[in-house]
Amino acid sequence: MPRKSTALAALAWALLLFGLFAIVYPKATGQPLTPVYDYGNLSSYNPILIPFVYVAGYLTRAWGAFLFAFMLGGFIEAFVPREKMKDYLSSKSVKSYVLAALFAPVLTVCSCAMIPIFGGIIAIGAGIGPALSFLLMAPAANFLAILFTSELISPLIAGARFGFAFLGAILIGYAVAKTPWGKAVEEKFGKISAAKAAVIVKMDFREKSMNSLKEAYALVRMVLPYLLIGVAAVSFIDAYMPRDIIGTYFTGALGVVLGAAIGVPLYTPTLVEVFFVKALIGAGMSASAALAFLLGAPMSSIPSMIGVSRLIGWKTVGTYAVLAVLWAAAAGFLYMIFIGGL
Repeated sequence: MPRKSTALAALAWALLLFGLFAIVYPKATGQPLTPVYDYGNLSSYNPILIPFVYVAGYLTRAWGAFLFAFMLGGFIEAFVPREKMKDYLSSKSVKSYVLAALFAPVLTVCSCAMIPIFGGIIAIGAGIGPALSFLLMAPAANFLAILFTSELISPLIAGARFGFAFLGAILIGYAVAKTPWGKAVEEKFGKISAAKAAVIVKMDFREKSMNSLKEAYALVRMVLPYLLIGVAAVSFIDAYMPRDIIGTYFTGALGVVLGAAIGVPLYTPTLVEVFFVKALIGAGMSASAALAFLLGAPMSSIPSMIGVSRLIGWKTVGTYAVLAVLWAAAAGFLYMIFIGGL
């Protein structure tokens, strides 16, 4: 039994580190760790095959991020002291929202890969408000996304993206925490956290490492099937949306509104949205509409919302998604008014 438990503990750490390596390696070398399935033109496939092809292509690109994210979520639940989490990420403290928004950019993962990490944080006692600030900030303004935005689009848009994402994540998290359904979610997870706390405290390092596997698997079972369903649903939008026509409408006030809202159905993995927006700018998209898209898309995509709803319910998800789209539109209008086409 001790030998088996040691092996399982070692496996947990190996999976976590391998997931991290799978994320870092392509960024450091410019080459994927494993072959990536390039499906080419989605619209050329039989409609029945499109969701399967799209999901296959998505998983060959994102499996490392998912492995790391789910394992990290499990490790957070197993190792992070619940009382410390309540102290540092309480919905009652403004400082907690700032800390959550400042720490989130370290994680260069998309909105979908953030879900298990978010689940791990909220399950150990973090307030719903700071947890949502963390969930929204990481995909919208992680360091690599900001760097790519600066290099490929504009340093000015990159700075605006970070600033508006930072302030928006804090304000949206704070607003949701004040709703009755947000408070109900926090109370629900607070009870779960309290029930687990006594058991976790008695565990040694090896037992906590083993428990992280159990917690990671629970997150996989709860979130991943619904997440993949969301990705499959988006495949038809990606296949048939006329990008050349969209580019011509993304100017002026209408362009800002479309830029903020189009990210909901049009899911783009992290960093991919930068290349997509660059192409749209080349087709005539305004800078203000581009900023609105770069904020709204990572915060409120359909696959992400479906996955998060399994954890905190649709009322809470719907609230933060609407607020995220409105905030993205407001950011675009402010950029258009004060900076214009620069």
